[in-house]
Amino acid sequence: MPDFLLSQLLVTVTLIIECCAMQLKNKNYILAALSVSCLFNGMHYLLLEQQTAGYIFLFSSLRFLISIKWKFQWLSVAALSVSLLITIATYNGALSIIGFIATVFVTVGSFSHNDKFLRAMMVTGGSLWLLHNLLLWTPVGILVEVIFVGSSAIGYYRYYIAKKTVKLSS
Repeated sequence: MPDFLLSQLLVTVTLIIECCAMQLKNKNYILAALSVSCLFNGMHYLLLEQQTAGYIFLFSSLRFLISIKWKFQWLSVAALSVSLLITIATYNGALSIIGFIATVFVTVGSFSHNDKFLRAMMVTGGSLWLLHNLLLWTPVGILVEVIFVGSSAIGYYRYYIAKKTVKLSS
């Protein structure tokens, strides 16, 4: 099976997981689901010879698990430092930079105590990963980020805008 086809099959697993993840209310369940999806997404990028994105996502799988238990800001800084080292070691141009910047938003959000902030950071980071995947041209990867950003925005709306509107009109 060609690497491109296998990469698209792996990222399809990511797609299935992320379709549901951002609709969960419990932040720890969101982070656990994202941890699993990152494993598949990381392998997808490695098959496409995108080492920066691949290793960032594999590391992100561990980072999400750590952020479930601990919310220390120094861990966020440590995770960003590891991601920066991965980016420097595997640098291959604009895609590396876009992936790193996207990771900054997702990392800062995942170590936040605030669910609303987490969702806003996921929309921002996911939008940058969408740009990354458009430039790379990974069709299922593009779909993953469109659905992830859309689902994150819908979850944000459901939990923070629609609820506020209902309370105001009551």
